[in-house]
Amino acid sequence: MKLFLIRHAQSANNALPEHQRIEDPPITDLGHRQAAALGQWMGTARLTHLVASPFRRSLQTAEYVHRTTGLVPEVWVDLHEQGGCYSGWEPHAYEGRPGMSHVEISAQFPGWIIESAIDHTGWWKSQPYESFDQARERARRLIGRTKEQFAATDAHVAYVMHADFKRLVLAELFADTLARDAHWPTGIYNTAVSVVEISPRRIRLDQYNSTGHLAFELVSG
Repeated sequence: MKLFLIRHAQSANNALPEHQRIEDPPITDLGHRQAAALGQWMGTARLTHLVASPFRRSLQTAEYVHRTTGLVPEVWVDLHEQGGCYSGWEPHAYEGRPGMSHVEISAQFPGWIIESAIDHTGWWKSQPYESFDQARERARRLIGRTKEQFAATDAHVAYVMHADFKRLVLAELFADTLARDAHWPTGIYNTAVSVVEISPRRIRLDQYNSTGHLAFELVSG
């Protein structure tokens, strides 16, 4: 299989200082242009599956890929950003928030396949802030699910996700060849694509943090 790990387009939070950020921002005008360019490029990637995090910015980014590929996107909770859905910008003031519910996602993205874990109480259900160790365990769970469903196939699978969690997934994917704490560059650009080839015998990184689909003026971090 080929796994395309894609960071979402620029969100309103990316363009704001931390104290002005909100729990689930939409993408910006620049983000829409980035997502449109991503969608056009992904139309040539022979995708067979498209999966998105339940955060609004990831759903909006995946919509552009959906338009060009015709694939019906799936929404998986395990793709969310490290920490979960919360308000507050200082650790002592973090407060868990519900996240979008099944009804809210369906209203904005009709026909998408939404996990049963996302119900009327939202996808995060106002849980406390997710710790780093919990996020690392979630990365392992996602990798296990990915391998079980796709590793022995020729599937081309795109995950529309988030920068910090994307680094965690890569660290766990290559834990047998690199130390888990090995440095993965932090400057992951909006809509940047990393491509990993996974088979029952090997895992290989083909691209990392690629923005070849973006014009220079569309690149943002």
